[in-house]
Amino acid sequence: MKNFFEKKDMKDKAAKKSVVFAALLSAVLIITDQIIKYIIKSNMAVGEHISLIKDVFEIRYVTNTGTAWSLLSGHVWLLAAISIVIMLVLVMLYRNLLCSPIYRPLRICLIFIFSGAAGNLIDRIFLHEVIDYLYFKLIDFPIFNFADMCVSVTVFVAAAFILFKYSGNDFDVLLGEKILTPEGEYIVKRAKGVRSSDE
Repeated sequence: MKNFFEKKDMKDKAAKKSVVFAALLSAVLIITDQIIKYIIKSNMAVGEHISLIKDVFEIRYVTNTGTAWSLLSGHVWLLAAISIVIMLVLVMLYRNLLCSPIYRPLRICLIFIFSGAAGNLIDRIFLHEVIDYLYFKLIDFPIFNFADMCVSVTVFVAAAFILFKYSGNDFDVLLGEKILTPEGEYIVKRAKGVRSSDE
């Protein structure tokens, strides 16, 4: 019985540290995004561009009331609402992954995605548009920003983790259907208790 409470206490402490880490990393990413946007807005006019690699990559200040490729342009509050829902889901998924340290890479991915969504949400709420500035002219890719990178790049990384690093049981943990014990056993959640699973 003593060992049980000791393990539970250690697990709770680890979970609290993980939450604090998530909050600090997210704050750094969001602040970084907002500082870059502030610098762009303060020093450039909309439409102005600075070539960093001729005919390949440049800083081009534009604003966007939609998503990539200007989808849903003008629907700022709808996009803000969608962002809030996505962020709440990400928080739930992060909480589900607190049961084991093996999910740390996936938790970090969720932090980056959350922070990117939050960065653009701040723009939509206070500016009613999103500031974009990174432009790959060579392939005429839609202009994006640091927050977009946090989301898009990390989504691919997270997908790779789910496909190649984790098993179906781990996906169930992500969705909150199972938990992983310190002994490496997957436990199926039930409304009235839990039972072990060897699936």
